Order: sequence, then structure tokens, then C-alpha cells
Amino acid sequence: MPLSNNYFEDTKYCPCCREYVLYLKSPKASYCADCGAEVSLFSAADKHAFELSLKKEKLRRIQNHDKRVS
Repeated sequence: MPLSNNYFEDTKYCPCCREYVLYLKSPKASYCADCGAEVSLFSAADKHAFELSLKKEKLRRIQNHDKRVS
């Protein structure tokens, strides 16, 4: 999953193109600049991997008694 701080290089996942693509943003949704399909922030695989990493980090913190300081 590519990350960018530049709006003109920012990408989202297009399920039709099956890759991260440039997109057009409207108030209600974002759309692929190539095919026009609605895009999402992550692919299903990347979303699953992200959620899994969050769960692992949470378990690690619980086991090590780490406390988050705010």
C-alpha cells in the first residue's frame, strides 16, 4: 500500500483495475481516474494485514503491560 504526502500522487485501491490508482474525489465518494469505479483506501488483503498487525500489537502491549500515555 503506497503512502504519499502529495495529493497529486496519492492513490487508493480500485477493485476493477486491481491496483492502487490515482483517484478523483467527490463529497460522497472517490472514483478511479482510469475506469471510474468507486475506490477504497485499502485492498481486502491490505486491510486484513493491517487489522492483523493491530491485533498483534494490542496483544504485545497487554502481555508486556505497556500503558499508553496521553
